This record gives sequence, structure tokens and C-alpha cells, in this order.
Amino acid sequence: MVFNPLVMATPQQQAELAKMQQFTKKIKYVVHTGDNRVEFSLKTDDPEAAQLVPQIEEGIVSSVAQMLYVMFGMEGERV
Repeated sequence: MVFNPLVMATPQQQAELAKMQQFTKKIKYVVHTGDNRVEFSLKTDDPEAAQLVPQIEEGIVSSVAQMLYVMFGMEGERV
């Protein structure tokens, strides 16, 4: 089962997300795996989209760390 956060979003939150996606859809991601590592790269040539990259990176890190802790009981560190 996939969790869809939009189900719980208000119409205003959905509108804000749609507005943000106008820029974030211009960002491409690459997931690198191997040697017990998972790395995400985010790339864009759009200056407005580039301003959102740090916020997206933080969201990815927080979400993955939370999932590892909640679902698997893992603890770790960010380096």
C-alpha cells in the first residue's frame, strides 16, 4: 500500500503543492545504489527550481531517516 499525503491535504495545501510543482518538475533526480549505499542527486538548469533543491534535499533526508527509524527500528547519523 502506498501512502498518498494529498488525501489529507486541504484544498489550499493542494494548490500550494501544484504551484511548487511548476518548478520542481524541472528538477531531475538520479538514484545511485551499490556497495551498501544509496545516494540521490538532484539537477536542474532552471534558476528558480535550483532555489528549491536545498529544501527538497532536507525533505528527502528527513523522510528517509524517519522511515528507517519508524519502520525498521534503525538508528543512525547524518554525515
